[in-house]
Amino acid sequence: MRTKNGRIRRVCAAACTVPLLVLGGAATAIAVPAAATATSASVTSSVQQSTPDEILALVNAERAKVNCEPLTVDPRLAAAAQAHADDMAANGLTAHTGSDGSSALSRMEKAGYSPAGPSSENVSGPGYDSSKAHVDGWMKSTGGHRETILNCTFKQTGIGTNGQYAVELFAVQSR
Repeated sequence: MRTKNGRIRRVCAAACTVPLLVLGGAATAIAVPAAATATSASVTSSVQQSTPDEILALVNAERAKVNCEPLTVDPRLAAAAQAHADDMAANGLTAHTGSDGSSALSRMEKAGYSPAGPSSENVSGPGYDSSKAHVDGWMKSTGGHRETILNCTFKQTGIGTNGQYAVELFAVQSR
């Protein structure tokens, strides 16, 4: 009986520790049994932090397929996109409207960027576990995200990421 109860306790301890390892990082790994570490390693590696550089490379690769020039990053657009990605993550939003009621255009202007022509924004949130997943989702979208990426009129971009949230702003140029 002791052996069975001890085994049950070890399994319960491992099962309860795995979420802590995923949420708490490597600091809790010392206390985790080897079996739980193998399980949590596969969970941790499946969720990757997206990066603006990865998203830009993937978007520019899609644009190249239709002979669009690659987008260049404007730091003001990047700041506006990052602010919205942070806001979405902090408030659990997946929308073009910020928690303060801001729009993509108002966020661009607040960052000091005044578009000299059309502009647009792509956003995505939980459910996309990598930069590729965000871009693939936009490319499969019927809501205009694909058209925005493939619009050769756009020349400048700014990208922000926070966890599973990504924002990309598109513009012609600043005035």
